[in-house]
Amino acid sequence: MAAAVRESVSARALERFRDALGADGVVSDRDALREFRDPYAYPSWEEHTASAMVMPRSVEQVQAVVRIAGECGVSLWTFSQGRNYGYGGPAPRVGGSVLVNLRGLDRILEINEELAYALVEPGVRFFDLYEAIGQAGYRLWPSIPDLGWGSIVGNTLDHGVGFTPLGDHPTRQCGMEVVLADGDVLRTGMGGVSGSRAWQTAKRGFGPSLDSLFMQSNFGIVTKMGVWLMPEPECYASCTVRVPREEDLAPLVDTVRSLLLLRIIENTPITYNMVLVAGAMSGVGREHWHEGEGAMTDQALARMADTSGVGWWIVRFALYGREELVDANYEICRAAFERIPGARVERRTYEGSKIRDRFGEPTAPPEPGYRDPVEALGVQSDRTQAGVPGLELLDSLSWDETGGHLDYSPIGNMIGEEALAQSRLLRRVCAEHGFDYAASLMMSPRSFINIVSLWFDLRDEAQVRNAYDFVRVLIKRCGPEGYAPYRTHLAFMDDAAELFDWGDHAQRRFLSKLKDALDPAGIMSPGKQGIWPQDMGPGTRH
Repeated sequence: MAAAVRESVSARALERFRDALGADGVVSDRDALREFRDPYAYPSWEEHTASAMVMPRSVEQVQAVVRIAGECGVSLWTFSQGRNYGYGGPAPRVGGSVLVNLRGLDRILEINEELAYALVEPGVRFFDLYEAIGQAGYRLWPSIPDLGWGSIVGNTLDHGVGFTPLGDHPTRQCGMEVVLADGDVLRTGMGGVSGSRAWQTAKRGFGPSLDSLFMQSNFGIVTKMGVWLMPEPECYASCTVRVPREEDLAPLVDTVRSLLLLRIIENTPITYNMVLVAGAMSGVGREHWHEGEGAMTDQALARMADTSGVGWWIVRFALYGREELVDANYEICRAAFERIPGARVERRTYEGSKIRDRFGEPTAPPEPGYRDPVEALGVQSDRTQAGVPGLELLDSLSWDETGGHLDYSPIGNMIGEEALAQSRLLRRVCAEHGFDYAASLMMSPRSFINIVSLWFDLRDEAQVRNAYDFVRVLIKRCGPEGYAPYRTHLAFMDDAAELFDWGDHAQRRFLSKLKDALDPAGIMSPGKQGIWPQDMGPGTRH
């Protein structure tokens, strides 16, 4: 069901925003706003189009924005960098909203080497923190996702994942400053103490822990956040395991789970199928692997697994610490994985102090034509698991340069047979609708997130529409199997929220009560994660 649409921002509201932010802090030109659409929507689609954008550069200006919006009845939609491609980018859930662009709040307020943390504003990118650490000469590594251009705050608030031992980004967050809908400013945890010495070092203060309320929600605008960093290790090994058959996913998952629970592996492993790696990173189009309509056949998949060198599945993980510890843990991992018939285990080892010299410069764009997908993945993985941000994967998440992608990302248990059953279900449903199954399983000790990337040609409206419609099909098809996504494109937030139906949707009713109490005018990001103000959204609560 489409979201309700409030009227576009009034001339009076725009005037007041300009008074508060200056003329250069407000954008209402339609052409200028096109940059802030869903990057993978068809160009003529207008459903998630903003009517204006404000660009505050201080906490005081953010306060002014929310107060004006409340007084004028303006719907706001906040983003930090707006780089969550595949999930809607900076586009608003409700058409006609005013975008709150936080890129101007871009200060790194503190980096503490002894306690290994930083305090950042929402406009700070992973690139920015990495560069600041290097310029200061600190022996610290940040945890980063596969693409480094996003906001540290924004990624964390959306339950983002990185690939060092601090890869669970919501867990490594410590302390927030939040602007509420009435313009009040709140500091969470130990930040509630004036002059606190432990705001970025102790996650819980006195009383309820509030930080998670502001993740994947629309209860406030986060303007500062603490983030923990990793001390530079003596030694770092980037490792891969390749297995030849589809059914090998079951023992692969069970082996990774065991090594994670024993803390032999401490980072976030990620397992790719060969469609994701060979299809996206080989530098050639789909026709190199398969010609014709519909999803790739079993024969084409088997040929891809064999000729690409990827195998059916490839998992990357990393080991860190003293050299003798890394060597010992690698031998434990190698022996465990080699119990899977046909498994190939490899590693590349680096001195932690030389990572910046080795990977400090961006990699050169690849030459046109076929390239070894395993080697291409290795270059990207070696950097990412060492906290070195890049953009190598940006152009690799589709078959070619005209492609877009959407992600469907259900969670499953780290049990091999369950992972294999879920994977086969998803491959079957994808094939029924003409999509290839390109999968990345991000793994933690007890669960995984299976990111299914749906690729399409942005020039073909029918293909784009089919992909967007199919995400809703996947949500509805897999929900009864017990699988719900950890996040989703803004167009499907209501569909995902509907799956959380236990106790007559007790979670949704609780979140609605919080929304009404904290934001009675319903101005802050209405519809985000399916949380609506009283007068909006599907099946309004009147």
